[in-house]
Amino acid sequence: MKKQFSLSNFKLVVAMLVVMWSVHLMASVTGIAFSQYGLVPWDTSRLYGIITYPFIHGDWQHLIGNTFGLLISGYLASQLPCFKRSTVVIFILTGILVWLFASFAIHIGASGVVMGYFGFIMGSAIFRRNVWSFVIALALLAITQYFQISLVGTLFSFDESTSASSHIFGFISGCVAAYLFRGVGRPTKRAVS
Repeated sequence: MKKQFSLSNFKLVVAMLVVMWSVHLMASVTGIAFSQYGLVPWDTSRLYGIITYPFIHGDWQHLIGNTFGLLISGYLASQLPCFKRSTVVIFILTGILVWLFASFAIHIGASGVVMGYFGFIMGSAIFRRNVWSFVIALALLAITQYFQISLVGTLFSFDESTSASSHIFGFISGCVAAYLFRGVGRPTKRAVS
């Protein structure tokens, strides 16, 4: 069966980007500090941050960087089976892990989701072991190399201004999603009599 690139699942990524840009534009126009809706580890009064924090960004550079990363990794991840279910796993599991194990700070930004898609793509290549998963993984590596983006460098960035926890836990969540859905969409073996 011949696979072709499709835009069908990518609409979910576009919807996320529309929300992110709308939130940041509203913050810029009104002066509302949306960072208050970020994720604060071990703060039970702000559990909503597990879902809201990827949609909030500190400045335009932060938003543009994550937009670029989501466009690349999100588009390629959307070509794999179980993309929507994997997105839910990445969002929720990354948020829970950051809430449980990250350093005390306000965590914001979609880089955890970007790294989640990176993990999902690489995990799919490992766990599915089919040509299409390898093509997607190679495409991601080639595109990021062309644009001189170091996903591995970003994954292990411990700069003060970045949430290293979001990056690492996002990647782990993506790998978990790839493992959970590794058998979905595979052709079943027919019994030979």
